[in-house]
Amino acid sequence: MAAWTSPRTIWPVSWPRPGVLTVLDTNVLISVLLFRGTMVGVHRAILEGRLLPLVTAPVVEEYLRVLAYPKFKLSKRELRYLLEEEIQPWFHRISENVPTDTWIPEDPSDDHFVNAARVRPGTHLISGDAHILQARERLPVSVLTARELLDRL
Repeated sequence: MAAWTSPRTIWPVSWPRPGVLTVLDTNVLISVLLFRGTMVGVHRAILEGRLLPLVTAPVVEEYLRVLAYPKFKLSKRELRYLLEEEIQPWFHRISENVPTDTWIPEDPSDDHFVNAARVRPGTHLISGDAHILQARERLPVSVLTARELLDRL
């Protein structure tokens, strides 16, 4: 997939807003956007400003790559909607000095999420990914499941 460029030229001017700093892995993001269910609490916390999700260009590229999988049956128009209406207005884009270290050799795409969470001290990586959860004790960031996050809010 080509490098991510925003269809909009600016992100909301209200950034940064208060809230618990988080990076959502792709599994969590897809559950929040497409399936809600138990993730409705995460979605509500984002909309209410209790969570401030952070993204980097590689994280957004990974979101879009996975959302484009045929199993989700999303059109280009629906993908654009998710990016412009569900991600950009609520997620704070980090662009400065994002590390590129390797943490999850079993799935290098997971490293984007760990490295994004390292940029801002105190950021929690919210994950349902087996590789990340198995490595959580050796990672340099706080890793929580969505349930653990909601229990803390």
